[in-house]
Amino acid sequence: MVTGMSAQAQTPSDLFQQFKNKENAEYVHLGRLLCFVLRPIANHHADDPHASSAIRRVRSLRSLDLEDCEQEVRNQFVKVVNGLKIKGYHELVSSSSEGERTRVLVRQKGSSIRELLLINAGDDDCSLVQIKCKVKPKDLETIAGVIKK
Repeated sequence: MVTGMSAQAQTPSDLFQQFKNKENAEYVHLGRLLCFVLRPIANHHADDPHASSAIRRVRSLRSLDLEDCEQEVRNQFVKVVNGLKIKGYHELVSSSSEGERTRVLVRQKGSSIRELLLINAGDDDCSLVQIKCKVKPKDLETIAGVIKK
C-alpha cells in the first residue's frame, strides 16, 4: 500500500519532496526574492527586449536533476511521472523517443499562464523544472529559449 501511495504524487511539490533528497540529486530553488534581485541582471544582459520582458514575469523557479542518481531512483521517478495526474494542470506538449518522455504542463488563470512544469523522464535523464510566472501564452517560446541558454 505504501508503494502505491508513493507512486501517486499529486502536486509538483510532492514530486520535489519525494526526490530532492535522494543521493546525488541536484535541487535548486530560486525563490521570489532571488528572482526579483536577479531581474536587473537579466535585463542588462538580455539581447532581446522581448526576452527581458518575459524574464521579469518569472516569480520563482525550482529545478531537480536526477541524472547522477542510481538507476533505481531514476526508474522510480519514471514510474511516478508516468502515472502523474496533477489537478489543475493541462498538458501543452508531450513527446516520446528512444525511451525518454518529455512533458510540458501548464496551469492557467484566465488568459495568463501561472505555472510551467517541464518533466523529462528516461533511463539516463530525469529532470523536473517548475516555473511560477505570469505570462501570456505567446511568451512561452521566448522563456523556453532563455532557459535553454
